[in-house]
Amino acid sequence: MSNALGVDGGAAARGALEGAAAAGAASGAILAGRAALLAALALAPAACDRAAAGAPSTDGGAAADGAAAANGAAAGGGASAGDAASSGASGADGASGADGASGGGDAGGDGGEGGGGEGGALSWEPVETDWCSAGWIGLDEHTCFHVPETAPRGAPILYVLHGAMAPDALPVALQAIAAEVAAALGVVAVFPRGRPGLCTWDPSVETYFCWPTRRETVDAAAPALLQEWMSAEARMARILGGTFGRRYVMGFSNGGYFASYVALEGLVAVDGAGLVGAGRMVIEEHLFSQERPPINIAVGGEELASTIASAENLADVLTQHGWEHELVVHPGRGHEIRADDFALAWKTWVAVP
Repeated sequence: MSNALGVDGGAAARGALEGAAAAGAASGAILAGRAALLAALALAPAACDRAAAGAPSTDGGAAADGAAAANGAAAGGGASAGDAASSGASGADGASGADGASGGGDAGGDGGEGGGGEGGALSWEPVETDWCSAGWIGLDEHTCFHVPETAPRGAPILYVLHGAMAPDALPVALQAIAAEVAAALGVVAVFPRGRPGLCTWDPSVETYFCWPTRRETVDAAAPALLQEWMSAEARMARILGGTFGRRYVMGFSNGGYFASYVALEGLVAVDGAGLVGAGRMVIEEHLFSQERPPINIAVGGEELASTIASAENLADVLTQHGWEHELVVHPGRGHEIRADDFALAWKTWVAVP
């Protein structure tokens, strides 16, 4: 357990990603035919008639470890290409002391598709939706997933939660980062969408796609959202013909605040959580889960003071409880998420047996 303030994680985190990529490539047991087919379907939806496998495609996401990948860095943004979370939204979201929690199941019973088992027929069609950018596959209108060639059978699953997004914004930049990271780490990435009406701190963001972060909204909305995650996960397991290993959640801004509830209160069992541009001010410690997944918290040194304070407050509470965590403050960064945030979170997660 430690607090690492003022870390410039670029080189070290890139090294961690490269090392993980090499390990993933050497692990063998690739999700061969399924991953190749799904990649082909993602890049060529017209070939959805099962005209077969084709060579596995590489993910076309741009290298997102630079400033161009700063999703939502512009204040008041919500319509930028990318995560569309604004610095203003971050400061209001969670820092006001109105965070929340609720119960959520860890069993996903989705009884729809047939096939899906190893060697069985694939009786499922990808959903075409603008929500899924290049290299991502539409599971339903609210959920995209990415299967890199480096993901072995039984790979971990990583949920990536966007920040507050305007109705006309698309998560292209964050999905590019997540695809890059998924390939480096050998994980299957899932990108669910929040819902309108859950950004309740200001009327101007009522129509934004958000995750619940106030007590009343989490109590009301989290159970259904989390059940959708588990149903989606069960469906993906059938499509890919296997189960997943560990489960992780990584959230940016508004998504980071929600990820803190998921991890702290065990709303869904996770093996690690990452928060970027987020923290917690009001924390109901009596709701803490008995499971203590390691948590990585990262903020930019140029964030709103309230966002930095919420990250530091969460780290302080975790320290008091002996909860394994890391706090990273990136010098010179604003309200943004980069590939090295995932790499640093991964190091925190895998450091705990």
